[in-house]
Amino acid sequence: MSSLPNPEHPGPFTFSEVVYAAPGLNYPDPSLSEYQLYEQPAASFTTRTIDLSLFADFDASVPWPFDNTTVPINGIAVIPDGNGPFPLVLFAHGNHQPREHSTPGYRYLCELLASHGIIGATIDVNFLNGFNRGENDGRAIVHLEHIKQFLTWNRTNGHPLRGKVNRLRIMIAGHSRGGEAVGHASLFNRLSQVQPDATSPIVPLDGSQGLGPYNFQLRSVVAIAPTDGQYIPVSGPTRVGDNYFLIHGSLDDDVVNFPGYMTFDRSHAVDLTSPKAPARGFKALLWVHGANHNFFNSVWDQESSDTISRAEQEQIAKVYVSALARAVLENEAGYLELLQNHRLGISEGWLTSTINLVSQFQDPRRHFLQHSEDAGTALTVSPPFKGAVDTTNISATKLTLNLGAAKHLLQQTQGVRLTWNASGQHYRITFNPRVATGSFTVIALRIGQSFEVQNPANAPQNLTFRFENGGSAATLLASSINELLYPAASARPAGFERKTVMQTFRIPFEVLEQQGMNTKHLTAIDLIFDQTPAGRVYLDDLQLTR
Repeated sequence: MSSLPNPEHPGPFTFSEVVYAAPGLNYPDPSLSEYQLYEQPAASFTTRTIDLSLFADFDASVPWPFDNTTVPINGIAVIPDGNGPFPLVLFAHGNHQPREHSTPGYRYLCELLASHGIIGATIDVNFLNGFNRGENDGRAIVHLEHIKQFLTWNRTNGHPLRGKVNRLRIMIAGHSRGGEAVGHASLFNRLSQVQPDATSPIVPLDGSQGLGPYNFQLRSVVAIAPTDGQYIPVSGPTRVGDNYFLIHGSLDDDVVNFPGYMTFDRSHAVDLTSPKAPARGFKALLWVHGANHNFFNSVWDQESSDTISRAEQEQIAKVYVSALARAVLENEAGYLELLQNHRLGISEGWLTSTINLVSQFQDPRRHFLQHSEDAGTALTVSPPFKGAVDTTNISATKLTLNLGAAKHLLQQTQGVRLTWNASGQHYRITFNPRVATGSFTVIALRIGQSFEVQNPANAPQNLTFRFENGGSAATLLASSINELLYPAASARPAGFERKTVMQTFRIPFEVLEQQGMNTKHLTAIDLIFDQTPAGRVYLDDLQLTR
């Protein structure tokens, strides 16, 4: 990783900006003056309109010069100079005052990506802001139709983008309700038809009625401070089927509950019918202490005075979005190490050490040793592995990690609560027969400290990991890998508790081998709470991985 340049730094490409829009738009109302840039799109960058009426209504109080049957494809694209083909990243804003133009708020990310040879575009979804119906499934369709527009230009003779868009390397990103909608877009992308809700007709997505076809090559889906469940498909809550990255701030005063954590848990979860099957993609999460909702968008107002600065928040967004895009779109896989452990970004000087971060990562190749998703309350080793869980020396309880929107646990998973009241108490898992580690190179698990009375306020927790293979063993402190932070304060402390957000700990086999352990097999794993006299943490997803 040390050989990689800071992903926040601009790259070698020069670039130009174009406005694209449907023809004939007219925004005569002075309150919509910011949208007049769409009245004169760049040469060759006129688009079309789509019928969104089966998905969404508009806020009737806003005088849009079109209705939901003639929704324009509008946006701002930042295009690298050169022949390409260039990967494509599209950003979508969330809900805001509809008369305030939210689209320019991601120019700073588009320009950074364009400097690295990636087309960045920020798309107009302002007409779905305000008071309306069906906005998040509508946002998903609009996002996919923008991809379709770029790929149409890519194959249009004489167009400035002819042959310049890499149709195999596409990433979508959304903020707030747009962050929820990119998950729905990931779902709709694979469908030939969709029923928006139980009372609506089925809508073809095969192009026969103007929408689709899709099936685009989405390399990653990025959710920035997303909502969850504001739209629920007829098939049930959305599970993102592509590589998924989630970022959220602890002082978000809009989406205060961190509901995207539930989307994260649902996506790429274990398949109980085939637990060794790989997932379709990786998933990663970044929880930023002190970040708010609005500063991810450069034109949205400040929420409160207690957050980190706009410059600091934008810097974190640039580092992570650029690193992810370059990893999945430009084959610079080394940048995935940042998603696996944010501490590496701090050591490289890409991130400031004064802002606390919590990160999670799950590789698509993983075998769960304990995922806790099986039925019942007994603590067991997860099939097909066999063994026993020893809780005689600690208080251990299996539970669903969801206490409701205003509580400290808001996840869609099951896990283990561990409480100790004397130093040295431990949680031990033994395997019989021993587990062959095969081609895996890492043991991973996620652990989160709560703000409950068992934990000293505002202090990190720590523990010792011990791994055994018959006669050989290795130990290391959790703090040698990452911090187990005390939860950050909420933007609304009255009635909204500090969130317990787990930190992924990835223990490379090579570290264990340096202590003389034979890592070809595992016979036992111990979590030993010997660093503090008392405490409480939550544990989930113990796995072999890469």
